Amino acid sequence: MSSIDTFTNDNFRVLSYLYDNKNKDNLVKITQTELSKELALSRGTINSIFKQLKEKDYLIHDDSRVGRYYLTGKAVNVVEMFRKTK
Repeated sequence: MSSIDTFTNDNFRVLSYLYDNKNKDNLVKITQTELSKELALSRGTINSIFKQLKEKDYLIHDDSRVGRYYLTGKAVNVVEMFRKTK
């Protein structure tokens, strides 16, 4: 999968939702189950997308707590870049 493919369709919807709900430290507090309900995607789809985002260094899971994810600077830059081109 190419880098641009990471941010098409549902992948970008998930990343955009996380971006819109992050705090000043780029922390998002949401479980994958909650996110699947918010975006009307299956839990398996969300899990797969999260795995891809973590592998490509766009998302970091806080292993000490459930439902805590950090967007990396790389992720923030990508969302902002895509939104500017709209």
